[in-house]
Amino acid sequence: MSTDLWEYRPGSHPAADLSLVGYEVHGTDGPLGRVEQDAGDHLRVDAAPWVPGARVLVPVGVVARIDHLDRSVHLDCPRARLGTAPPSAENLTVPRRH
Repeated sequence: MSTDLWEYRPGSHPAADLSLVGYEVHGTDGPLGRVEQDAGDHLRVDAAPWVPGARVLVPVGVVARIDHLDRSVHLDCPRARLGTAPPSAENLTVPRRH
């Protein structure tokens, strides 16, 4: 089975009208940070608790589950794997050109 990193896995998608901004993000090895922007195909996470001043892009394909009661997003990868992700641009709201 192929996984598209830019789409939620079946069963892990949040409700269509619910933003994940403010949710805590947890890797398999501990907390990563807090969601600053929910762009639909990726989350911009303030990873300051883990790497001071860092923001990382998290493709939604690595989301294992979302706990709306605890306001948390659980990933299926360790934090170090996301540490190698491209750095986040400060403004991700620029429309994409196809």
